[in-house]
Amino acid sequence: MAEGLRARKKRATENAIERTAVRLALEKGHAHVTVPEICDGADISRSTFFNYMPNREAAIFGRPLKMIPFEDAWALMEEHASTSLLRAIYRVALRSVGQSTVNVEVAAGRSRLQMEQPDCAAMLLAPYVALSTDLTGLVYVWLDADHSRRRLTDVPLLNEAIVVISVIGSALQSAIAILQGGGDSDIGEQAFIEAVGQIEEMAGHLHGEAVAGSTEG
Repeated sequence: MAEGLRARKKRATENAIERTAVRLALEKGHAHVTVPEICDGADISRSTFFNYMPNREAAIFGRPLKMIPFEDAWALMEEHASTSLLRAIYRVALRSVGQSTVNVEVAAGRSRLQMEQPDCAAMLLAPYVALSTDLTGLVYVWLDADHSRRRLTDVPLLNEAIVVISVIGSALQSAIAILQGGGDSDIGEQAFIEAVGQIEEMAGHLHGEAVAGSTEG
């Protein structure tokens, strides 16, 4: 019980920091937000801020994410990927992030930030770059270890790994985008799988339209 309470308090402080940072970025422009302003808005000390965030950019755009150690990720792949590569990568990503919950207000604010201040788009993507690269490498090694696991055999192996992670990344973004309400919300495995299904359906429609258009042309 004590650990659960400690974790909730930690998450509440982290949410307060990120909500304040994103709100200030929307109000003033991300380049004009300072750490003292974030501390004042979140009602925390400077030392507390740096216990949670390495810098102000992390508070506004999100902290950098890295994959769990390769041997741990490989163990999850061996446990789950034989039946579902999708579920296996979801579990690796979840373990890497450390939680399945997303603060709806923070997520919505960062989406607004990307639309209203396009110059920060790259910074909003930056926290996910290292994790995406690591996951792509994991999938590459997994497929290369046994080519019977491949599905896109007419393209280079690296391309297939990139496609897998691109679909998974898009599904996570889609699942986050449709979250409703306030506070923390959980991105469950089922919601993630449904988002992948929606991407598959839309990709089928778009591909069909493109093929029909090229035939007519």
